[in-house]
Amino acid sequence: MTAPITSDNTSHAQWARVERVLAGMTILDGMLGLAIWMVADSASGALALLSLLALFAGTQAWRRRPAGQLAALGFYGLHLATYHAFDFSRSYQLRGALNLGAVIYLPNAVVVLNVFAIAMFAASAAMLWWRVRVGEPLEHTAASA
Repeated sequence: MTAPITSDNTSHAQWARVERVLAGMTILDGMLGLAIWMVADSASGALALLSLLALFAGTQAWRRRPAGQLAALGFYGLHLATYHAFDFSRSYQLRGALNLGAVIYLPNAVVVLNVFAIAMFAASAAMLWWRVRVGEPLEHTAASA
């Protein structure tokens, strides 16, 4: 027996659909990162760990668990921006596989904002807020996986 279609049911279905799309994009980012790490000679071990975090976040989010969105916040939060000093004294660069950069030139350095990571970070935060607000019981979440 199907529940009648109400505005609450449709909004719940729309949020769940968006959650699946975000989880799929996070899984894709993790798989691409692992592929780059295996193929490229100069890839660091940090890319492999970051990619494994993305795969964990994506699979948990796919199963509609709040831990997936928390892990996605950590994953996308780690590579929101990179910093490169002109004199090569300091540098921070930790990037995932999918990047879309916006370059900001400072007097002594360059900062590259990862617009894709910023958008996914905001979307993951919204999904975590929704997941906590809805507060589905664990047995319903486990049964739907």
